[in-house]
Amino acid sequence: MHYPALRKDDSALAPLSHSCGAEPAASARGRTIEVVWCNDPRQLSLTQRHSPRLGIAQALAAAQSACERSRMVNGFLHLIGFSTFAYFALEFARDRVERLFLHEAFIPGTYRGDYVRERYHDVDPRTLAARQGRLPLVWDLQHLHAQSPSLLHDDTAQEGLDGFIKMMRDDGMRSGLMFAMSIPGTRMHAFMSFTGQRRTRDWITSTTLEQALSIGMSVHTIASQQLTAAARDRTSDGLTAFERELLLGIAEGASDKEIGRRLDTSAHNVDYHLRKLRKRFNVANRTELTYLTSKLELI
Repeated sequence: MHYPALRKDDSALAPLSHSCGAEPAASARGRTIEVVWCNDPRQLSLTQRHSPRLGIAQALAAAQSACERSRMVNGFLHLIGFSTFAYFALEFARDRVERLFLHEAFIPGTYRGDYVRERYHDVDPRTLAARQGRLPLVWDLQHLHAQSPSLLHDDTAQEGLDGFIKMMRDDGMRSGLMFAMSIPGTRMHAFMSFTGQRRTRDWITSTTLEQALSIGMSVHTIASQQLTAAARDRTSDGLTAFERELLLGIAEGASDKEIGRRLDTSAHNVDYHLRKLRKRFNVANRTELTYLTSKLELI
Protein backbone atom coordinates (compact mmCIF):
# COMPACT_ATOMS: atom_id res chain seq x y z
CA MET A 1 0.00 0.00 0.00
CA HIS A 2 1.37 3.41 -0.93
CA TYR A 3 1.05 6.36 1.41
CA PRO A 4 1.94 9.77 -0.05
CA ALA A 5 2.43 10.95 3.54
CA LEU A 6 5.61 8.87 3.71
CA ARG A 7 7.55 10.65 0.95
CA LYS A 8 10.95 11.89 2.06
CA ASP A 9 10.22 15.56 1.31
CA ASP A 10 8.23 18.20 3.13
CA SER A 11 4.97 16.90 1.66
CA ALA A 12 4.99 14.30 4.40
CA LEU A 13 3.80 17.03 6.70
CA ALA A 14 0.38 18.44 5.88
CA PRO A 15 0.40 22.20 5.23
CA LEU A 16 0.05 24.19 8.41
CA SER A 17 -1.13 27.44 6.86
CA HIS A 18 -3.70 29.63 8.56
CA SER A 19 -5.88 29.36 5.45
CA CYS A 20 -7.57 26.32 6.99
CA GLY A 21 -9.60 28.70 9.12
CA ALA A 22 -8.13 27.80 12.47
CA GLU A 23 -7.98 30.44 15.16
CA PRO A 24 -4.52 31.95 15.72
CA ALA A 25 -2.74 30.12 18.52
CA ALA A 26 -1.99 33.33 20.41
CA SER A 27 -5.68 34.20 20.61
CA ALA A 28 -6.61 30.71 21.72
CA ARG A 29 -4.06 30.77 24.57
CA GLY A 30 -5.75 33.81 26.01
CA ARG A 31 -8.93 31.86 26.75
CA THR A 32 -9.78 29.41 29.48
CA ILE A 33 -10.59 25.99 28.04
CA GLU A 34 -12.27 23.32 30.15
CA VAL A 35 -10.27 20.11 30.59
CA VAL A 36 -12.43 17.00 30.98
CA TRP A 37 -11.02 13.70 32.19
CA CYS A 38 -13.01 10.69 31.01
CA ASN A 39 -13.04 7.78 33.42
CA ASP A 40 -12.51 4.37 31.94
CA PRO A 41 -15.09 1.81 33.13
CA ARG A 42 -13.73 -1.19 34.99
CA GLN A 43 -15.77 -3.37 32.68
CA LEU A 44 -17.70 -2.47 29.55
CA SER A 45 -21.48 -2.80 29.53
CA LEU A 46 -23.08 -6.05 28.39
CA THR A 47 -24.18 -4.46 25.14
CA GLN A 48 -20.66 -3.26 24.44
CA ARG A 49 -19.01 -6.51 25.44
CA HIS A 50 -21.23 -8.67 23.25
CA SER A 51 -20.98 -6.47 20.16
CA PRO A 52 -18.75 -8.05 17.50
CA ARG A 53 -15.10 -7.07 17.61
CA LEU A 54 -11.89 -8.59 16.33
CA GLY A 55 -8.23 -8.55 17.25
CA ILE A 56 -6.98 -5.65 19.35
CA ALA A 57 -10.44 -4.14 19.85
CA GLN A 58 -11.71 -7.45 21.24
CA ALA A 59 -8.78 -7.69 23.65
CA LEU A 60 -9.28 -4.11 24.85
CA ALA A 61 -13.00 -4.70 25.34
CA ALA A 62 -12.30 -7.76 27.47
CA ALA A 63 -9.82 -5.95 29.74
CA GLN A 64 -10.98 -5.40 33.32
CA SER A 65 -9.47 -2.00 34.09
CA ALA A 66 -7.90 1.16 32.70
CA CYS A 67 -4.47 -0.02 33.86
CA GLU A 68 -4.85 -3.29 31.98
CA ARG A 69 -5.90 -1.51 28.80
CA SER A 70 -2.98 0.89 29.14
CA ARG A 71 -0.50 -1.98 29.57
CA MET A 72 -1.89 -3.75 26.52
CA VAL A 73 -1.55 -0.69 24.30
CA ASN A 74 1.97 0.00 25.56
CA GLY A 75 2.93 -3.56 24.70
CA PHE A 76 1.62 -3.16 21.15
CA LEU A 77 3.46 0.17 20.80
CA HIS A 78 6.85 -1.24 21.67
CA LEU A 79 6.43 -4.03 19.11
CA ILE A 80 6.22 -1.49 16.28
CA GLY A 81 8.81 0.98 17.57
CA PHE A 82 6.81 3.70 19.35
CA SER A 83 7.29 4.71 22.98
CA THR A 84 4.06 6.60 23.83
CA PHE A 85 0.44 6.72 22.73
CA ALA A 86 -2.17 9.37 23.58
CA TYR A 87 -5.89 9.39 22.90
CA PHE A 88 -7.69 12.68 23.44
CA ALA A 89 -10.35 14.88 21.85
CA LEU A 90 -10.93 18.55 21.18
CA GLU A 91 -14.44 19.98 21.05
CA PHE A 92 -14.78 22.70 18.43
CA ALA A 93 -17.26 25.45 17.81
CA ARG A 94 -16.58 26.85 14.33
CA ASP A 95 -12.86 26.00 14.58
CA ARG A 96 -12.63 27.44 18.10
CA VAL A 97 -11.54 24.94 20.75
CA GLU A 98 -13.97 24.85 23.67
CA ARG A 99 -12.97 21.74 25.61
CA LEU A 100 -10.11 19.25 25.85
CA PHE A 101 -11.14 15.66 26.66
CA LEU A 102 -8.54 13.25 28.01
CA HIS A 103 -9.12 9.51 28.41
CA GLU A 104 -7.48 8.22 31.57
CA ALA A 105 -6.55 4.80 30.14
CA PHE A 106 -4.70 6.18 27.14
CA ILE A 107 -2.85 9.30 28.27
CA PRO A 108 0.93 9.30 28.98
CA GLY A 109 2.32 11.08 32.01
CA THR A 110 3.44 14.11 30.00
CA TYR A 111 -0.16 14.93 29.03
CA ARG A 112 -1.10 14.94 32.71
CA GLY A 113 1.45 17.67 33.34
CA ASP A 114 2.81 20.36 31.06
CA TYR A 115 0.69 19.57 28.00
CA VAL A 116 -2.50 20.37 29.91
CA ARG A 117 -1.14 22.92 32.37
CA GLU A 118 0.58 25.01 29.69
CA ARG A 119 -2.33 24.55 27.23
CA TYR A 120 0.00 23.23 24.55
CA HIS A 121 -3.02 21.84 22.71
CA ASP A 122 -3.54 25.45 21.57
CA VAL A 123 -0.19 25.57 19.77
CA ASP A 124 0.34 21.90 18.92
CA PRO A 125 0.70 22.06 15.12
CA ARG A 126 -0.01 18.33 14.80
CA THR A 127 -3.68 18.65 15.77
CA LEU A 128 -4.49 21.13 13.01
CA ALA A 129 -2.62 19.13 10.37
CA ALA A 130 -4.19 15.83 11.49
CA ARG A 131 -7.68 17.30 11.57
CA GLN A 132 -7.43 18.95 8.16
CA GLY A 133 -5.38 16.29 6.38
CA ARG A 134 -6.77 13.34 4.46
CA LEU A 135 -3.91 11.07 5.53
CA PRO A 136 -2.23 10.44 8.89
CA LEU A 137 0.37 13.06 9.75
CA VAL A 138 3.94 11.73 9.87
CA TRP A 139 6.22 14.19 11.65
CA ASP A 140 9.46 14.92 13.43
CA LEU A 141 10.35 17.95 15.53
CA GLN A 142 12.52 19.51 12.86
CA HIS A 143 9.66 19.61 10.36
CA LEU A 144 7.13 20.75 12.96
CA HIS A 145 9.34 23.65 13.94
CA ALA A 146 10.11 24.59 10.34
CA GLN A 147 6.52 24.62 9.10
CA SER A 148 4.74 26.08 12.14
CA PRO A 149 5.56 29.83 11.80
CA SER A 150 2.52 30.31 9.54
CA LEU A 151 0.38 29.75 12.64
CA LEU A 152 2.20 32.30 14.75
CA HIS A 153 1.00 35.87 14.99
CA ASP A 154 2.86 37.30 17.99
CA ASP A 155 5.51 36.59 20.61
CA THR A 156 3.06 34.80 22.91
CA ALA A 157 2.34 32.17 20.28
CA GLN A 158 6.03 31.78 19.50
CA GLU A 159 6.79 31.32 23.18
CA GLY A 160 4.08 28.67 23.44
CA LEU A 161 5.38 26.77 20.41
CA ASP A 162 8.96 26.93 21.69
CA GLY A 163 7.79 25.52 25.01
CA PHE A 164 5.87 22.74 23.27
CA ILE A 165 8.88 21.76 21.11
CA LYS A 166 11.17 21.79 24.17
CA MET A 167 8.75 19.63 26.17
CA MET A 168 8.55 17.11 23.33
CA ARG A 169 12.33 16.99 22.97
CA ASP A 170 12.95 16.70 26.72
CA ASP A 171 10.42 13.88 27.01
CA GLY A 172 11.96 11.95 24.13
CA MET A 173 9.02 12.47 21.77
CA ARG A 174 11.01 13.44 18.68
CA SER A 175 9.05 11.81 15.86
CA GLY A 176 5.79 10.03 15.30
CA LEU A 177 2.41 10.13 13.65
CA MET A 178 -1.02 11.46 14.47
CA PHE A 179 -4.45 11.05 12.92
CA ALA A 180 -7.89 12.37 13.79
CA MET A 181 -11.45 11.09 13.61
CA SER A 182 -14.64 13.08 14.00
CA ILE A 183 -17.07 11.64 16.57
CA PRO A 184 -20.62 11.48 15.14
CA GLY A 185 -23.26 13.27 17.16
CA THR A 186 -20.74 15.64 18.74
CA ARG A 187 -18.56 18.60 17.82
CA MET A 188 -15.45 16.65 18.79
CA HIS A 189 -12.49 15.29 16.91
CA ALA A 190 -10.59 12.46 18.55
CA PHE A 191 -6.81 12.41 18.08
CA MET A 192 -4.56 9.36 18.20
CA SER A 193 -0.93 10.27 18.74
CA PHE A 194 2.06 7.91 18.47
CA THR A 195 5.54 9.14 19.38
CA GLY A 196 9.03 7.68 19.25
CA GLN A 197 12.52 8.70 20.32
CA ARG A 198 14.20 8.70 16.89
CA ARG A 199 15.13 12.11 15.60
CA THR A 200 13.74 11.81 12.07
CA ARG A 201 10.51 10.41 10.69
CA ASP A 202 12.26 8.28 8.07
CA TRP A 203 11.90 5.13 10.17
CA ILE A 204 8.08 5.23 9.93
CA THR A 205 7.33 2.91 7.01
CA SER A 206 4.02 2.03 5.39
CA THR A 207 3.93 -1.15 7.47
CA THR A 208 4.51 0.82 10.67
CA LEU A 209 1.75 3.22 9.72
CA GLU A 210 -0.70 0.40 9.01
CA GLN A 211 0.04 -1.22 12.38
CA ALA A 212 -0.39 2.08 14.20
CA LEU A 213 -3.70 2.69 12.44
CA SER A 214 -4.91 -0.72 13.61
CA ILE A 215 -4.02 0.09 17.22
CA GLY A 216 -5.44 3.61 17.11
CA MET A 217 -8.72 2.65 15.49
CA SER A 218 -9.17 -0.21 17.98
CA VAL A 219 -8.69 2.22 20.86
CA HIS A 220 -11.12 4.65 19.22
CA THR A 221 -13.75 1.92 18.94
CA ILE A 222 -13.58 1.37 22.69
CA ALA A 223 -12.78 4.82 24.10
CA SER A 224 -14.92 7.13 21.96
CA GLN A 225 -17.97 5.98 23.90
CA GLN A 226 -16.68 7.61 27.09
CA LEU A 227 -15.78 10.83 25.27
CA THR A 228 -19.25 11.00 23.72
CA ALA A 229 -20.95 10.42 27.06
CA ALA A 230 -18.85 13.11 28.74
CA ALA A 231 -19.59 15.64 25.99
CA ARG A 232 -23.33 14.98 26.12
CA ASP A 233 -23.40 15.25 29.91
CA ARG A 234 -21.82 18.68 29.79
CA THR A 235 -24.07 19.91 27.02
CA SER A 236 -27.32 18.63 28.50
CA ASP A 237 -26.42 19.80 32.00
CA GLY A 238 -26.29 23.35 30.65
CA LEU A 239 -29.90 23.29 29.40
CA THR A 240 -32.84 24.36 31.52
CA ALA A 241 -36.24 22.66 31.31
CA PHE A 242 -37.52 25.79 29.53
CA GLU A 243 -34.77 25.55 26.91
CA ARG A 244 -35.47 21.87 26.30
CA GLU A 245 -39.12 22.72 25.68
CA LEU A 246 -38.03 25.37 23.19
CA LEU A 247 -35.89 22.83 21.36
CA LEU A 248 -38.76 20.36 21.27
CA GLY A 249 -41.01 23.09 19.89
CA ILE A 250 -38.75 23.98 16.99
CA ALA A 251 -38.12 20.28 16.31
CA GLU A 252 -41.89 19.90 15.90
CA GLY A 253 -41.98 22.83 13.49
CA ALA A 254 -43.92 25.14 15.82
CA SER A 255 -43.75 28.91 15.42
CA ASP A 256 -42.48 31.25 18.13
CA LYS A 257 -46.08 32.23 18.86
CA GLU A 258 -47.18 28.59 19.22
CA ILE A 259 -44.22 27.77 21.47
CA GLY A 260 -44.97 30.87 23.53
CA ARG A 261 -48.58 29.79 24.11
CA ARG A 262 -47.41 26.35 25.19
CA LEU A 263 -44.91 27.80 27.65
CA ASP A 264 -47.11 30.71 28.76
CA THR A 265 -44.71 33.35 27.51
CA SER A 266 -44.45 35.82 24.65
CA ALA A 267 -43.19 35.12 21.15
CA HIS A 268 -40.58 37.82 21.76
CA ASN A 269 -39.23 35.91 24.76
CA VAL A 270 -39.14 32.69 22.74
CA ASP A 271 -37.14 34.43 20.00
CA TYR A 272 -34.76 35.88 22.60
CA HIS A 273 -33.98 32.47 24.10
CA LEU A 274 -33.66 30.82 20.70
CA ARG A 275 -31.12 33.44 19.69
CA LYS A 276 -29.17 32.65 22.87
CA LEU A 277 -29.28 28.94 22.05
CA ARG A 278 -28.09 29.55 18.49
CA LYS A 279 -25.17 31.52 19.85
CA ARG A 280 -24.35 28.84 22.44
CA PHE A 281 -24.34 26.05 19.85
CA ASN A 282 -22.69 28.24 17.21
CA VAL A 283 -25.34 27.70 14.53
CA ALA A 284 -26.85 30.18 12.08
CA ASN A 285 -30.56 29.34 12.24
CA ARG A 286 -33.21 27.20 13.93
CA THR A 287 -32.87 24.43 11.34
CA GLU A 288 -29.21 23.98 12.20
CA LEU A 289 -30.08 24.24 15.89
CA THR A 290 -32.65 21.45 15.57
CA TYR A 291 -30.25 19.27 13.62
CA LEU A 292 -27.36 19.67 16.05
CA THR A 293 -29.36 19.23 19.25
CA SER A 294 -31.01 16.14 17.77
CA LYS A 295 -27.59 14.66 16.95
CA LEU A 296 -26.46 15.43 20.48
CA GLU A 297 -29.56 13.58 21.72
CA LEU A 298 -30.72 16.58 23.75
CA ILE A 299 -34.27 16.35 22.46
